[in-house]
Amino acid sequence: MAQQRLKRGMLGAVQKLASGGQGVVYLAPGVQMAHAKTMVFKEYKSPVLPNIRVDVLEDMPSYLESLPFNEGMELLKRAAWPCRLVEEDHSATVLGFVMPAIPDEFFVDMVTVAGTRRMTAEFQHLLNDDVYLAKRGIPLSDRARYELLGDAAEALTLLHRHHIAVGDLSPKNLLFSLRPERQVYFIDCDAMRMRSRSVSDQFETPDWEVRTVSAGEELATPQSDAYKFALLVLRLLAGHQSTRDPDRLPAGVPTAVRQLVRTALSAPVGQRPRPADWLQALNAAAAGAGTRTPVAPPPVVQPRTGHPRPQQAGGGYTPPLIPSPRRNPWWQRVPLRVRVIGAIAAVVVVAGLLTSITSSEDDPPRAGGSLPVAAPAAVNTTIPVGVQPWGVAVDTGTATVFATNSLSNSVSVYDTETGATASITSPDFAKPTAIAVDSAAGLVLVTNAGNGSVSVIGARDRAVVGRIAVGAGPYGIAVDPAGRTAYVTNFEAGTMSVVDLRSRGVVATIPVGSHPYGVAFDPATRSVFVAIAGPPESVDRRVAVVDAVALSVVTSIRVGNQPWGVAVDTDTSTAYVTNHADGTVSVIDTRTRAVTATVRVGAGPVGVAVDHASRTVFVTNHGLDDVRSENSVSVIDSRDSVTTETIRVGARPHGVAVDPAAGQVYVSNFNGGTMSVLGNRGR
Repeated sequence: MAQQRLKRGMLGAVQKLASGGQGVVYLAPGVQMAHAKTMVFKEYKSPVLPNIRVDVLEDMPSYLESLPFNEGMELLKRAAWPCRLVEEDHSATVLGFVMPAIPDEFFVDMVTVAGTRRMTAEFQHLLNDDVYLAKRGIPLSDRARYELLGDAAEALTLLHRHHIAVGDLSPKNLLFSLRPERQVYFIDCDAMRMRSRSVSDQFETPDWEVRTVSAGEELATPQSDAYKFALLVLRLLAGHQSTRDPDRLPAGVPTAVRQLVRTALSAPVGQRPRPADWLQALNAAAAGAGTRTPVAPPPVVQPRTGHPRPQQAGGGYTPPLIPSPRRNPWWQRVPLRVRVIGAIAAVVVVAGLLTSITSSEDDPPRAGGSLPVAAPAAVNTTIPVGVQPWGVAVDTGTATVFATNSLSNSVSVYDTETGATASITSPDFAKPTAIAVDSAAGLVLVTNAGNGSVSVIGARDRAVVGRIAVGAGPYGIAVDPAGRTAYVTNFEAGTMSVVDLRSRGVVATIPVGSHPYGVAFDPATRSVFVAIAGPPESVDRRVAVVDAVALSVVTSIRVGNQPWGVAVDTDTSTAYVTNHADGTVSVIDTRTRAVTATVRVGAGPVGVAVDHASRTVFVTNHGLDDVRSENSVSVIDSRDSVTTETIRVGARPHGVAVDPAAGQVYVSNFNGGTMSVLGNRGR
């Protein structure tokens, strides 16, 4: 039976806490419930509301109310569960829901380069080595690791008993507490699946996908949770963000735990150990584990400056290039005054690369470091676009900028002469990501990562005029206007599709390597440069070079860790590759196909664009976690391959494009739902 809904006006003098990709979260002081002393209100953004299944959402508070009081409180002890729907004051339109605030014990005082900060205790912070934990002031002993895992197993067992599957189980929606006892707490509960029904479509955080090992497996079931719990065990004990290799477990891990990890990660669906099956082994491991906590090493001093040099964190990565399509971690930005009132509520959904790439969207800290930040005046204007904007492209023929909105399934259009904005929508759009313009043909090409296709849009009438099927997970696209050819990287298939833009068909599919992402065409050498990110365990950090005539890979160039973006400067025969996990850019001579320099930029570089006129390269620093999210663009002088400045932009910048006519630079802000316009001061 549905519970009585609240009107928005009943929430009291709401205070905005933060805004994310899916909605806005407010403190709701007018709501008093027995469930929690402090309640918050999650209001979905208007583009998201049509995708919310209100009947399923309403079942969540109804189910809570149907439980005996003790069982209901047991559920709320484990998760920030929706407690009541909220609708408009003068209609029955559902706007969102209220839920308990995150309990105080699930916040942590973390040491950062800017000092100690109070922030939400996301489990992702724990998936790092002892050096990182010590530097962040997190007192995590081996015993605490096993105790947290044991509590997580108990929490999952409880949820499964209530016919609730977490689904997108990842360290972004799981919080931890080390004091007064080791506990976990689930957030983002409206993304869970109850009684085989979901409020919105199920997604998987990059690097936490069950379908990586079990293609086509049903999402959000107890068995998918069982697989991801095993990943959590492995990664916490190994101090690694993304490994799937049980051999990475430390030598001291008990045999029983080691065997459960191996079985859960390799067994077919239906035969994986349930979370309850882990309890005995984890409890025994905790009883025999040590209680020593990591101690921070002394800082390394740079000989020339005398300033401390950051240690590089160990572990793997959770690249945010394909972030979870829903998650934007807003709680770290909540003002201190709000935390005094009470801990804030469940996460507003963010992302990814790869998950992925997606991190999330999404994310271990890496070398890269902060650079001096230019004055905010470098941003001329900020343009609202859609939800989770991804790629950006400029069409000089129509004086238009196009931006793909990966979550709202639309393409934003900005007229650079009039300042007018518009939006293109189509049923064909399914997580639109990369975008390229063929100005000569008057076409805009958009990859749809969600359905393995490329949408063809008329640049002038802005109508979708075609759809081209390519490979699985297309995330990169480059165009050869002279040859009327497009090159599309198929991330999930490990291939590149060669598309004839005249016939609008695929003429070749070239195996290029595991997880190809960024791509750029060099007309001088008739070559296509493809960034090969590789699987998480891969050391194959390279750029594949494809001969555009022979349509085959002719060589590979070794670059940095997790290469993503690629751009070619045809004037200087140079390619620039962003190494996401290293915080660097590799500079490649496209004729000799050799790396000539490695340039330090910010944390988690993703997008890259070249302005030929000013000999400047722009790199978006998407960040690797919320401690290291610089929200900035690095500016490289291409003449001497040196970063000259860093410009603050919006939240989690992703795509970047240069308007060569006006000298403007356009940056998509993935978490901000905006596009920053920068003046090119190099001109």
